[in-house]
Amino acid sequence: MDGKLKNFYDLYWRRKSVREFSERLVEPEKIDRLLESLRRAQSAANRQPWQFVVVVDKDERAAMADVFTKEGFKKAPLLIVACADPSQAWTRRADKVNYAWVDVTIAVTEMIGAATAEGLGSCWVAAVEPGLVKGKLGIPEHIEIVAVIAVGYPEKELVTEDKARKPLAEIIHYGKW
Repeated sequence: MDGKLKNFYDLYWRRKSVREFSERLVEPEKIDRLLESLRRAQSAANRQPWQFVVVVDKDERAAMADVFTKEGFKKAPLLIVACADPSQAWTRRADKVNYAWVDVTIAVTEMIGAATAEGLGSCWVAAVEPGLVKGKLGIPEHIEIVAVIAVGYPEKELVTEDKARKPLAEIIHYGKW
């Protein structure tokens, strides 16, 4: 890892969604660490109802280009397609909510943090046509596409200014709503 993080919170201040990537390839050892972060993520009842398709080959990435609406994602040297398998997930008894998407989201969030720690940029891309992604990658029908994560070195140095966020008073409730 790059050793530039002073503490845990620096990671979250530094993380930004990257939409323009350089052509520099992501080193295999970094990819391995990102994939390990996916594997080690927590999930409800440790069901791990996820599958991830890793696309690194240049021709395979080129075949995925029409999945994206933004040009910058087409240059990302690493694509990770995050998939949920609801049949493998824990379901809350009280209201029958299936936690597959929650669990996949936890894993991807942890992987995005790992990418940031590695000096990589990433972007969670939900604006995709799931059927198109499934067809291109041979993903079974019962598997749900949660997102495609574009990963790579940012084309430009990231500016660390804060994005507009709601104040805590608008989103936090103590004791009762």
